Amino acid sequence: MEHKEFIDSYMKETGEIIKDIDRPEIGRFIDILFEAWKSNKKVIAMGNGGSASTASHFVGDLLKTVVNDSSMKEISSNKGFKALCLNDNQSALTAWVNDSGWDKVYRGLLNTLLDEGDVIILISVHGGSGWSGNIVHAMQLAKERNAKIIGLAGFDGGKMKEMCNSCIVVPKKSTFHIEGFHGVLQHLIVSRLKKIIGEYTPQEERK
Repeated sequence: MEHKEFIDSYMKETGEIIKDIDRPEIGRFIDILFEAWKSNKKVIAMGNGGSASTASHFVGDLLKTVVNDSSMKEISSNKGFKALCLNDNQSALTAWVNDSGWDKVYRGLLNTLLDEGDVIILISVHGGSGWSGNIVHAMQLAKERNAKIIGLAGFDGGKMKEMCNSCIVVPKKSTFHIEGFHGVLQHLIVSRLKKIIGEYTPQEERK
């Protein structure tokens, strides 16, 4: 196969994702995050493998980019999200893995951090099925704490599709396409949040 043929095929499949993605679900995902921002709730993200890096990137954008992008020299009067990524702390992460096992790692961290009304963001190619028992345990604790659950998944959405308040499923059976499109969705969501946060006026509600 020539490179051009492969490239054209890959791009065509990406275009099919764009055509088939559930746009109302993206809107629900954005609404949940915006309500968390207005209510001053925490947003806690997590993922495994490549999805861990997407979770970390997402949190970085929620902390800064939603209110101060790279072209803004002054600090915005608005605050970003109270956001953190569970897989960023290697010491805490590996301690839980060592002592309690991989499946309990995120539940253990959330037990300390998660409060009622907070939001957890889960990112998983297979939607928490198969190898991602830690994602399922995290969702179970979130339900016990009356926290919101939102996720980015692929394939058929897995357990996340069943348990999330909003789950955007990339309708493709390809890890490369799913992980790549999760990055597209992350930037779409952050871009929209930046706009609506910038237009939000009642500052007294944030004090």
